[in-house]
Amino acid sequence: MPRPKGSPNKLTSEIKERLSQVVMDAMSSIDIASMTQNEKLKLIQIGLTYVVPRLKHTEEIKEEPRNFQIEIIDRLTDYSDKELDKKITG
Repeated sequence: MPRPKGSPNKLTSEIKERLSQVVMDAMSSIDIASMTQNEKLKLIQIGLTYVVPRLKHTEEIKEEPRNFQIEIIDRLTDYSDKELDKKITG
């Protein structure tokens, strides 16, 4: 029988907890003072991928400027339907 919707997966949470502990133990055992400059940079490079969110590739869309001409018509009776259609479609 499957677990109810929304209930936590016990196995997944146990694995995450154990992995977290392994990572914490490994991090505390690293002697940064004895590392070379290249090793420190590599550690930073790898660590940043887990700390800083990746930016999604965005494409710049260049829109052409649009020009609008607004004409106020006081009375529709002064124009025929054809004249109004011509003004709308420009």
